[in-house]
Amino acid sequence: GRRAAISMTWVLAAAGCLALLPLWVKNPYYLSVLTLAAIYAVFASSWDILSGYIGQINFGHAVFFGTGAYATGFLGPHLPAVLVFLAGAVTAVVFALLVGFPCLKLRGPYLSLTTLVFPLILERLAFTFRGVTGGEYGITVVSPLSGLGLYYASLALLLATLGILLAVAESRIGRTFRAIGDDDQAAMAAGVNATRFKLGAFVLGAALAGLGGVLYAYHLRHVGPETFGLFTSFSIVIMGIVGGMGTILGPALGAYFLTLLGESLREVETYRLMIYSAVMILCVMLFPQGLWGLGRALRR
Repeated sequence: GRRAAISMTWVLAAAGCLALLPLWVKNPYYLSVLTLAAIYAVFASSWDILSGYIGQINFGHAVFFGTGAYATGFLGPHLPAVLVFLAGAVTAVVFALLVGFPCLKLRGPYLSLTTLVFPLILERLAFTFRGVTGGEYGITVVSPLSGLGLYYASLALLLATLGILLAVAESRIGRTFRAIGDDDQAAMAAGVNATRFKLGAFVLGAALAGLGGVLYAYHLRHVGPETFGLFTSFSIVIMGIVGGMGTILGPALGAYFLTLLGESLREVETYRLMIYSAVMILCVMLFPQGLWGLGRALRR
């Protein structure tokens, strides 16, 4: 539709600017931060297709990000990078099916609380089976890409993720997602298999998050149990809410904004968390529709 075309134009314009940025920004640290922001943007927008459109807040999205990262740690030394990406996506999808079947029959806060349990279980398993996972020390990952290569790979993945999700969101499937989000009982009365559509959104989000996890492991050159931690899970939810849920582009914008804000506050380490939290609360209070909603209001 027209709205998707306009959104995609904004995405391509922003991606074009970011692609040209390394011509002026030579500092590897700044490029590294922007790479991390793009990876988080993939993670946040892949979370939004279930949580933003269908309205089922998923606190366990770190499972798919983490499994993609661990797949890279295990398989990276033995497979070419293309197959590692494929393995990251497939592993995340397998976990999405394992988690999705029991969880998605639940609704509202019960679903959210149940999804929260799975990353905690995997984090504990990563500590327990230290012979395989390296325990708290994790696994060292050798990246096949340079810093600049990773920057462009993360940008390409973000562009592909946003393109796929916007296409789905504006299709008949996306309209069904919204119908389930507005009133799942009414949608089911109209003959929609709500559980199947929820599982579809869950699996799509998981596959894209798994790909993001592969790049995350390559970027950090390490993967450890903290990838499954509560901080990772809640960071993505916060990015989605600050950016604007149910918009696909909002969570990506939120990811860039909060990643860059977090890094810019490193100079004031003592007050960093306090300032970061205050800005976050102000964003939520002043712009309930998120940064993307604010941008839309300003354009009007």
